Amino acid sequence: MDKSENEQRALQCLTTEHFALQTARAATIQEANQRANLFLTSVSSATIALAFVAQVTQMGAPFVLFSLIVLPCLYFIGLVTFVRAVQVAIEDLVHARGIARVRHYYVEIAPSIAKYLVHSTHDDEEALLSDKALAPSRFQSFISTAGLVSVIASAIAGVFVGIVTSAIAGWPIVAAAIAGILAFAANTILFRRYHIHTWTSAERRMAVRFPSG
Repeated sequence: MDKSENEQRALQCLTTEHFALQTARAATIQEANQRANLFLTSVSSATIALAFVAQVTQMGAPFVLFSLIVLPCLYFIGLVTFVRAVQVAIEDLVHARGIARVRHYYVEIAPSIAKYLVHSTHDDEEALLSDKALAPSRFQSFISTAGLVSVIASAIAGVFVGIVTSAIAGWPIVAAAIAGILAFAANTILFRRYHIHTWTSAERRMAVRFPSG
């Protein structure tokens, strides 16, 4: 009876933990979406403002000055949004592994329910990917919210470099365009390296209790 009571108490505690982790996952997804929407709204509003200023000033010195003020601000918003989106994704990964461990306990106390569970009861990376019917991909980081933000922020950096080299440094339009493209590529690579490095480091710090296979 003592063993049965202990199992019942453990089940209640883990059920509460399961609910708390699921709520936390929903909160992380909501935060990532809100931050991405804020960034995209800022980019859209700034683009419209730049178009109006360009039309009024005939893309003269006031337009260049306005661009040099607005574009770095947009890039900063994109940078902090990207970093936070990576952090939120890692938080979601931790919560997903916690839920997998709780689900593994359900199967331990009632093995017959295993065939009715859709999601995995293992907490390693392979199990979490198969849990979503996903295969490992080299470009998975670009599909995430952080990847989307990184590409747009890199494009903003490229436009800024193009304007600086063309309007201030006096480079020809072709050279300025090439400089902007290189800045876009360099930023995209740096963002991707940071994303992969941070994600890999977080996975290494998390212990796997119930590996699959």
